[in-house]
Amino acid sequence: MSKNYLDNLTEMIFNAPLWVQEVIFTDMRKRLEEKFENITNPQKEEEIYPAYTPTLTFKGKKELETHDHGYDFNFYRCLTGISQGLRVIDITLNNFWTLEETSLHLAEGIKNELIQTPQNPVVSAIIFYLGNQIRLGEYVKRLDKINVKELDDVLRKQKIHNEENPNSKMKIGELLVNMGYVANQDIDKILYIKDESKKRFIVSTNNAQTSTSQTNTINQQELLQRIQKLTQENNLLKEKLRAIFNIQNKKK
Repeated sequence: MSKNYLDNLTEMIFNAPLWVQEVIFTDMRKRLEEKFENITNPQKEEEIYPAYTPTLTFKGKKELETHDHGYDFNFYRCLTGISQGLRVIDITLNNFWTLEETSLHLAEGIKNELIQTPQNPVVSAIIFYLGNQIRLGEYVKRLDKINVKELDDVLRKQKIHNEENPNSKMKIGELLVNMGYVANQDIDKILYIKDESKKRFIVSTNNAQTSTSQTNTINQQELLQRIQKLTQENNLLKEKLRAIFNIQNKKK
């Protein structure tokens, strides 16, 4: 007997990366809380990074209109998603990106003052860590678990240990735990999230007829066609920017 559509959907969700499951869980909990007032909320929902909705600065809105600085095509797609009020997870899935790729664009936008810095320090730290802009030690520091002096001390001890023990080098996460700055489960969690952020999640199921409408899904052929189209648009944009730069150089 074949599985029904709910079983297929549940299996798809359970096989999704952790960052997708978190947002699905949050959205479902919101719906339940609207119906059942006594449901508790023990977790800090505002710290679930994929559910975060970024905001463009005035400078970012202008850059999206003018493309003055000639950023990568995908970076402008990220800005476009933000301008539409999309969450991090929506921007990621709509563009077939990994969470790591989205984080890289967000970190670049924040550094260049095109995207507002998240008010929540946890979300801000995760963006830069998953976007490969900072290392684990700096990530922990941004969470106020340690200060600059303590981080320097950890890095110094790591260097000394690794120089004296080249065959059994110690990672900074181990030292942070051993020195009592963070719990082992906290380090394990962020490292697991970072690994999960490299995974790509694509909806690819058979179209299903419901009682009211037909469910539109993305098959593999359509995905390849979209990727090919995005690549062509990206190359076309680069050619236009190159032509503009050549004209400007000739005028000079």
